[in-house]
Order: sequence, then C-alpha cells, then structure tokens
Amino acid sequence: MVVNEPQRAVPGASAPPSGRDETAARLRAAVVRLAHGLRAPAERHDLTPSRLTALGVLSAHSPLRVGDLARGMGISMPSASRLVDILVAAELVGRRPDPDDQRASLLVLTPAGTAVLDSIRRDSLQALASRIAALPDDQLAVLTAAVPLLDSLAQQLAPSYLPAHELAPRPGRQSRHRPAGDTPG
Repeated sequence: MVVNEPQRAVPGASAPPSGRDETAARLRAAVVRLAHGLRAPAERHDLTPSRLTALGVLSAHSPLRVGDLARGMGISMPSASRLVDILVAAELVGRRPDPDDQRASLLVLTPAGTAVLDSIRRDSLQALASRIAALPDDQLAVLTAAVPLLDSLAQQLAPSYLPAHELAPRPGRQSRHRPAGDTPG
C-alpha cells in the first residue's frame, strides 16, 4: 500500500480532503507517532497508557477518591477500580482512609510510584530534547513558533485531566498543579 499516493475521484465518494483536512490528518498521524515514542520509557516499566495517565493525574491532584480519578481520566468507575487495584498491587499507588468519609479511601502515589513517574518523564524529555537538539536552526525556529499553537489545539481538544476547579475540596489535599501544556505522564 502506498501511503502518499494521490487520491483518485470515485463516483459517489466524498470529495477529496481539503488542505485543512489533509493538514489535520498529517498532524494527527505525527502526534500519534510522537506520543507512542514518548511512551517508550513507560513500556519499560510495564505501564500501559492508562496506568501512566492515572499516575500523572495522581501526581498532579493527589489525594483523590477513585471516582475523582475516573472522572479526571474520562473512564468508568469499574475501569478505574481495576486500574487502581493493578497500581496498588504494583506498589505504585497507595490507599489511605478519607478523613471525611470512613467508607471511602483516598489514593496517593507511593514513593515508588513517584520515582517511576519521574524516571519516565525524565527519559521521555531527554529522548525528545536530543532529537530537537539535532534540528537545524531554521527547523528549530519553526518548531518553537508552533509550540504555542499546538498547546492551544491540545487544550481545545483535551482541556486537561481533572481541572483543579472540578475537584471537591478535601482537607490536606496537596495540589501540585503543572504549568499550562504540561500534561500528566
């Protein structure tokens, strides 16, 4: 299959993609490949994308109840519960009693979870930075100029994981907000 072959008009088919549609398709493919490459360090730790996202959300908004984590990740409660069980078994996440509700527990990163997440972030950043360092100056300037636009598009498509204003206030909750554009994981 030839990927870059021009599309031929087919009777009854939709019109060929516009320049904006093609740009969107190419950008989507590039972002997917980039995201996959940046997840490589997580795979060395046997972390799936959803496990990595959960660690990132907890890093930014810990402690959380399972329901808050589910809402922040956009997943169902049963999925979040299974995910938390896996992370607790791996000793990356811990549970502690919720002082406001004795029936509930709060989720926190363990020191091991923090160390793994920090390692993944550091390795991902180093891999990307080394590729960027190899760019010629003119390409670096284009990339640098595009970052605010890419960040804006990302914010529009995926506003954030569990924005702080959506969290129920909890006594003792440590909020470690990240600068705009710095997503969990």
